[in-house]
Amino acid sequence: MMSNKRLVTVCVFITFCNVAALVLFFKFNAHERCVVTINEDQEVSAIVSNEFLSIGIDTSEIENYRKIDFTKSRFRKLAAALAPARLRIGGTMSERLIFTKEDQPTATCEACPKNNSKFLPFFLMTGKKWTEINEFCKATKMKLLFSINVMLRDAAGWNDQNAIELIQYSKHRKFHVDWQLGNEPNSFRHVFNVSISPHTLAHDFKHLRQILNRHGYKHSLLVGPDTTRPQEERPECLRYMIDFLSNGSHYINARSWHQYYLNSRTAKLEDFWKPETFDLLKTQLETMHDHTSKYANIPMWLSETSSSYGGGAPGLSNSFAASPLWLDKLGLAARYNVTTVIRQSFFGGNYSLIDSNLNPLPDWWVSVIYKKLVGNKVLYVNCQCSRFQRMYAHCASRKYTNDTTAITIFAINLEMAKAKFLLNGTALHGDNLSIDEYIISARSNNRYTKTVLLNGWPLYFESSLPDLEPNHIKYGNHISMPPYSIGFWVIKNTSIKVCK
Repeated sequence: MMSNKRLVTVCVFITFCNVAALVLFFKFNAHERCVVTINEDQEVSAIVSNEFLSIGIDTSEIENYRKIDFTKSRFRKLAAALAPARLRIGGTMSERLIFTKEDQPTATCEACPKNNSKFLPFFLMTGKKWTEINEFCKATKMKLLFSINVMLRDAAGWNDQNAIELIQYSKHRKFHVDWQLGNEPNSFRHVFNVSISPHTLAHDFKHLRQILNRHGYKHSLLVGPDTTRPQEERPECLRYMIDFLSNGSHYINARSWHQYYLNSRTAKLEDFWKPETFDLLKTQLETMHDHTSKYANIPMWLSETSSSYGGGAPGLSNSFAASPLWLDKLGLAARYNVTTVIRQSFFGGNYSLIDSNLNPLPDWWVSVIYKKLVGNKVLYVNCQCSRFQRMYAHCASRKYTNDTTAITIFAINLEMAKAKFLLNGTALHGDNLSIDEYIISARSNNRYTKTVLLNGWPLYFESSLPDLEPNHIKYGNHISMPPYSIGFWVIKNTSIKVCK
C-alpha cells in the first residue's frame, strides 16, 4: 500500500504533467480560432482577365508636362512589374482635356471652348505627350484605356471633332487603344454645373462606337459609363447606371463604375481597419449585380477605385494602413466576377502605388506579389474565423508553378493578435502538402509605415525587382500570420482538379 508521502508526491507529479500539457496546448493552439476548408470537388466560381489587377493615372497628372516622365527607365520598370495590366488615363480632368497633334508643349488653348467652371480650366495634350504615353504602354506591356472628353458640346450635342482628330492620329501611328467617354457622368451637375442624361450619354456612346468602327478601331473596347458607387443615400447613382444600360448596353464591352470606401478629408486609421468598412464593398457589389443582372453577359469592371476618394488620405492611403483594404478588394471583386479592377493610382495623389521619387509604396509590393502568385481562376474557400480575418482562394499562377494542383490562398489579419489557421478539406492532405509562404507586415506593427516587411525582411527597390523568396513549409496542416498582417500561401500537391 502506498504511503501518504509517496501518494502526495505522485499526485503532485501528475498535476505538474497536466499543467505542463495545458501550457503546451495553449501555447500552440491558443490562436487556432480559424478552420480553413477547401474541398477537391468544386467548380471554378469565376474567371478574371489577365489584366484583372490594373492601374490608373489621373488625367490631371498629364496637365503638367513635367510631372510625369513616361520615358524614364525606373518609371517603366515599376509599371512593367505589374504587367500584364491596363493603364487607364481618366478622371475629372478628362472633361477638360483637348487633344492637339501639334508637338509644342507650350501651345496655348485659345481654341478651347468657353470654360463653364472657373475652378477647372481646359488644357492641351499634345501629340508628343500622347505618343509618349502609348510608347510607355508598349514598352511595359500595358493596354491603354483612355477617357475621351464628353463635355465638348454645342447646340447639337456632343462635338466629336476633337475625338476624331485624336482617333485618326492614333490609328496613323498604329497605337492600340481602348476607349471611354466621360467620367462619373451622374456627378456632372455637381462638378461642371451641366447635366447629361443617361439617354443622351448612351446616344453619344453609340456615336463614338460608329466613329471607332469607321476609323480602324472596330475591335477596340468601349467601356462605360463610369458612374460612382451605389449608395443608399444617393439612389440617383445606381439609377443613372440602370438607365444608361437600358439605352446603351449594345454599344459597350464592359459596364464600369467607380468605388471608394472613405472620405479622404475625414478618414482615420481605425476606419481603414474596421470590418464594417470592408463590408461596404460587398454590399455595393451585390447591389450592382442585382440591379444590372439582365446585362450579366457584359463584363463588369471597377474602372477607378482606391481606399478613399478626394485624392487619398495623406499618410494613410499610401501607407501600409490601406493595404488590407486593397487586397480584400481584389479578393471580393474576383469572387463577384468583376473581371478588371483599376487601381487609382499608379502615380499621383495620396493613394498612389509609387511616390514622387519613384519609390514603391506598400500597395505596389502587395500588387507585385499578388501578380506573382495568384491565378485567374477563383475557388471557393470556407474560412471559419472571426470578422477580423478574411481569406480568398484562387488557382495558383502558372507563371509561379507548373503544379496544376497548386492553389493560392491569401488573407488579412486585422487584429493585434496572431491568427492561426487549420487547413482542412478533401483537397488538402497535411502529410503531403508543400507550402510557400509570403507574409507582409509592418515593423513594430506600425501601420503608418511606407516600408513593409516580407517574411521579416524590409523590401526595397534598387535598380530592379529583388528576389521575393518564400518561407517553405512542408508536411504541416497549419499556417499562421502575425498581428496586423497580410499573407499569401501557395499550397502544392493538393487534390484540386479544376486548376488543370
